[in-house]
Amino acid sequence: MLASVAPMISVIVPIKDEPPGAAASFERFASMPGAELIVVDAREGTRGACLARAACEARGSVFFFVHADSTPPENALDLIREEVTRGAAAGAFSLAYEDADPPMRWIAWWANLRSRLLRLPYGDQGIFCRRDAYEAAGGFRPLPICDDLDLVRRLRGAGRFVIRPEVTVTSARRYRARGPLRQVLRVWKVVGGYFLGVSPERLERWYYGSR
Repeated sequence: MLASVAPMISVIVPIKDEPPGAAASFERFASMPGAELIVVDAREGTRGACLARAACEARGSVFFFVHADSTPPENALDLIREEVTRGAAAGAFSLAYEDADPPMRWIAWWANLRSRLLRLPYGDQGIFCRRDAYEAAGGFRPLPICDDLDLVRRLRGAGRFVIRPEVTVTSARRYRARGPLRQVLRVWKVVGGYFLGVSPERLERWYYGSR
C-alpha cells in the first residue's frame, strides 16, 4: 500500500497596518517541505478581496490564514496536517497575547471560550481549512472588515471545525493604544453590527475611525 502524501499547506499572511518587517517571522514557512508562504499586500483593496485572490493563486490543498502581527505555534503545520488527516474540514488555534497583563489574559480567556463554544475564532488566532472546504463555503468575500468571521461562519457548514488548544500569540498593540475596555467595546460593536447587517463600510469606520 502506498503511504499517504502529506498535504501541502499554503500559509497566507495579509499585511495592512503592520510595521515594516512584520511578516519576517513567517519566513520559516517558506523553506519548510510541503509548504509555501504567500504574503498579501492588503492595502491594494479590501482585505477579504486580497485574501480571496491569494487563495486562488495558492498551490496547497490546505490553507492557513494568519495575521501578520500574530505568531502561530512552532509546529503549527504539523498540527494542521494532523487535524486534516483525522478528517477536519477547518479549524483554528487558541489565542494568547504578547506580554499579556491581567486585562489581556482576561480578554484572551473570553476569546477562547467563544471559540470553543461557538466555533467562532478570529483571524489573529490563525484559521486553517482544506481547499475543498474553502471552495464549498464560497471563500472570502470582498469585505474590508469581519472577513475572517464571515468566512468562519460558512466554513462551519463545510465539515468538522476544530479548535486546537495550542496558542497563537498575537500583538496587543491596538488594545494598548486605545485602552483594553475601549477596544473590547469597539470590537463588540463591530461584530454586533456585522450580525445585524450593518454595511461593511460603516463597520470599517466604526473600527478604524476616519481614515
